[in-house]
Amino acid sequence: MISKTHAKYLKGKAIGNLGFCMSSAVDLHPHGRQWLEVVEMSLNLGKISEQLEGLRIVHATDLHYGRTVSSNYLRRCIHRINQLEADIVVLTGDYITYDTLGRFRQKLIHLVAGIKSSHGVYACLGNHDYGVGAVSGSWRHDTFEHISEGMKASGVNLLRNESMVLEIDRRRLWLVGLGDIWADDFDPVKAFAGICPSDTVIALAHNPETIEHLDDFAVDAVMSGHTHGCRIEWKVSRGRPLVSRRSYYSGLYQVGGKKLYVNRGLGRVGKAFFSTRPEIAVFNLGRIGAVV
Repeated sequence: MISKTHAKYLKGKAIGNLGFCMSSAVDLHPHGRQWLEVVEMSLNLGKISEQLEGLRIVHATDLHYGRTVSSNYLRRCIHRINQLEADIVVLTGDYITYDTLGRFRQKLIHLVAGIKSSHGVYACLGNHDYGVGAVSGSWRHDTFEHISEGMKASGVNLLRNESMVLEIDRRRLWLVGLGDIWADDFDPVKAFAGICPSDTVIALAHNPETIEHLDDFAVDAVMSGHTHGCRIEWKVSRGRPLVSRRSYYSGLYQVGGKKLYVNRGLGRVGKAFFSTRPEIAVFNLGRIGAVV
């Protein structure tokens, strides 16, 4: 006989594989079986100071609040984030999907206002946050401005081609938020201006392909989303479908001297994602070569 917990897991998995996110995907018991996956790992960086070792960063992305992602599901996800007792929470874009009527923007702002961490919540924007037509450069500025101003008002430090420095135990950690590369809002020169290259630097960039444009910038790790864990990417160019394989689609990568983490995201956009679970990532900062 299937237990209630297992039945809930199977329901969350079945609905999730079809491209929808409902509350059944999240078990609020810290050790309960759930379709949402909490992935915890060490993130060892080369020039991190001893005082920053053990810092706990929780990373969520791609909420895609809309008709395919329920309010109860996202509330449970945020509750789960808060259970993880983060020092820092980072969000890497696509907070809504195609919100042409503005039905989900204000609801989103109330949701992210509930995220808690010791040293704040930091975010960048994703391509959907610029509104319909962002990929072709035609932003919906009402969508963009409402999300940007609303998230700032809710206590989220939204970084759009800019940086912030955190002083933790008298050591500095830089967080850089980059504009979305598909929306042609990517300005790394502006974003990295004034950063001390000897300090630890973590960048937030929605699209993981952004890392290929950061060779000349002092950054230790990049946190991204966008892919939903799918290796195959479908595009339409001049009315014709194109299929390609992504270089970075899920998990941790070493790209030159930089670490890249691609988070599978929380939300879905109504497309089937078979066996690709939604994710919250937890990083415990460490030092390369440190003795455990």
